[in-house]
Amino acid sequence: MPFPPLHIVDAQPGHPHTHTIILLHGRSSTATQFASDIFSHHTSDAGKNLASSLPTCRWVFPSAGQRWCTASEEKKSAWFDLYSLTDTNKRQDLQEPGLKESVLFIKGVVEDEVDRLEGKSEKVALGGFSQGGATSLCTLLSGVATNKGRLGAFLGFSPWLPFANKVEKANCMNDGQDLPDMRAQDIIRSFREILGIKEPLQAESNVHSVQSTPVFIGHGTDDEAIDISLGRQASDILSSIGVRVDWKEYSGAERDGHWVKEPEEFDDIVTFLKKRLDL
Repeated sequence: MPFPPLHIVDAQPGHPHTHTIILLHGRSSTATQFASDIFSHHTSDAGKNLASSLPTCRWVFPSAGQRWCTASEEKKSAWFDLYSLTDTNKRQDLQEPGLKESVLFIKGVVEDEVDRLEGKSEKVALGGFSQGGATSLCTLLSGVATNKGRLGAFLGFSPWLPFANKVEKANCMNDGQDLPDMRAQDIIRSFREILGIKEPLQAESNVHSVQSTPVFIGHGTDDEAIDISLGRQASDILSSIGVRVDWKEYSGAERDGHWVKEPEEFDDIVTFLKKRLDL
């Protein structure tokens, strides 16, 4: 499926482009709408949003395009098909084709931005909101986002991890050894097998790149769309393979808790990115 053009917000006028942040929208949204929404909110620093708080960052918003959604029986802007948000393990076969397409597309977006920054992968951050966060997590944990080196940061806003039940099973198989490197290698291989990714796994370099990518996950305790238990599950799986996760919980966000909390979460995002990207 062809993907729509990227929505780009360049570094602020008068500032050089030093870093790139790639963010994926949620289901039923678009790149342009998500960019407008995310930049309409402010930090505690009066008048500042994410873009003005991080003026040397280029913001890249990919768009999923329209695909069939079984749950609503209609076409929507979505990264993959999904049968149920309350039980994300149901009909997982529906998720695989779209996720594979989307993960490989985002891989290309990441690699283009790394090339734009002269191969400095640590100056690129990846993430997303809700289904976009889920897709970004699959891109990270399949190892394809880090083919050119570790990312500078990962950002998840109200995400969940597709196929968590399958990768947790792979995780449990290594309980006896209890080695994060072994668990990471098994999970990366599991995602590649699930998504049908054929390119060879460079075990040592891929595992190290995934493990050394710092992760921020923010989730609403009152999120009515994606239960916080799914965010906690994703965070726990990442931690179990040696990833450093900054897990944050919020309450009172707009959209029945299923959104980024203003200003607290925006403050935390800016602090995290400034520290991890050395901005």
